[in-house]
Amino acid sequence: MKQEMLINVAQPEECRIAIVEDGSLEELYVERSSQDNYVGNIYKGKIVNLEPSIQAAFVDFGVGRNGFLHISDVEPQYFRQGGYDPDKEIARGGGRPAPAEVDDVDDEDDELDEVGENGRSTSRNGHGKRMRPGVRPRIKPPIQEIFRRGDELLVQVIKEGIGTKGPTLSTYISIPGRYLVLMPALGRIGVSRKIEDEDARRRLRDILRELNPPKGLGFIVRTAGTDRTKRELSRDLAYLVRLWKVIVRRIKKAPAPCDVYEESDMIIRTIRDIFTGDVDTIQIDEPAAYERAKEFLQFVMPRYTNRLQLYEGKEPIFHRYKLDEEIARINQRKVPLKNGGSLVIDQTEALVAIDVNSGNFRTDGSAEDSAFQLNMIAAREIARQLRLRDLGGVVVNDFIDMR
Repeated sequence: MKQEMLINVAQPEECRIAIVEDGSLEELYVERSSQDNYVGNIYKGKIVNLEPSIQAAFVDFGVGRNGFLHISDVEPQYFRQGGYDPDKEIARGGGRPAPAEVDDVDDEDDELDEVGENGRSTSRNGHGKRMRPGVRPRIKPPIQEIFRRGDELLVQVIKEGIGTKGPTLSTYISIPGRYLVLMPALGRIGVSRKIEDEDARRRLRDILRELNPPKGLGFIVRTAGTDRTKRELSRDLAYLVRLWKVIVRRIKKAPAPCDVYEESDMIIRTIRDIFTGDVDTIQIDEPAAYERAKEFLQFVMPRYTNRLQLYEGKEPIFHRYKLDEEIARINQRKVPLKNGGSLVIDQTEALVAIDVNSGNFRTDGSAEDSAFQLNMIAAREIARQLRLRDLGGVVVNDFIDMR
């Protein structure tokens, strides 16, 4: 199976990235320059209001709309006896938990929740609140006892604002590399729970210990780091440490509110988070973007640099691979299936409903065999459509009835 990553940035107002397998569009990412993209960015913010009734603070972080910080997104380092000390916290920018807080981190290095490919945890406890990697549930003091109006703090955007609501913020800072995630407040090493092989987990922990990360900084090995060598992990660790030092210098110098770190553009993010050894080529149709991607690959994944190509064809890259027609069909309600049959996709507030229709689909076998074959084709196409349309939540599939 040939897999390609095609990057279209010839038009400055829009960046499109397609993952193509044997000529079929499997994944599509689009980012427009007019869109505000704050997720992953780190800011030095200032608390402008406290709402004890909902245990939340509103933070001015310099983008025009105040961010929303819930108590569940405040790390335990802020709970020390004596309240919040903005000078110490901002100067430190995170660090090893104080002795009284060691129990907040699991005793075993490997007992850490999975961190998403963007470096942010997606696990939640039974009350719908985010559970942070390595952090055990604990009784938290009221938010009005932790912060005061005017306090400065380091926050990261974890969710874009919707409508009139501002972005959601967190004080749990995480910065993803290719193989590792830097979590300054974690203060120890860990391995993603998605890496299940015990020998691999042990090997990765041993490598991280040998690399001797700077005291006070925490690192978690991502799933992409499973089979990586010590040299590759060392290169990624050095990249993250160097980046964190730059961030700390900005934290100390810049007055709040201000940004201290902006997440990489979509090209670098996609190569960092999506690219694997299974991708045969990465083609980019714009020289400056090609050079940025090349520089990133040379530093983080040098052995894959030869897979990067500058597309110089006369016709647009997406037109060359006949992707524009497929993209135009993404928002259509009806999706034709091979050999007949179709899907009908309806999205509501509550769920996504997908109906499988047989149409003129036929096989040489029995009716039962025809239904089975159509359902198998439909199941594969449903998975593809969910990725292309970025659909999630509750998905209800109505397949052809079988005995």
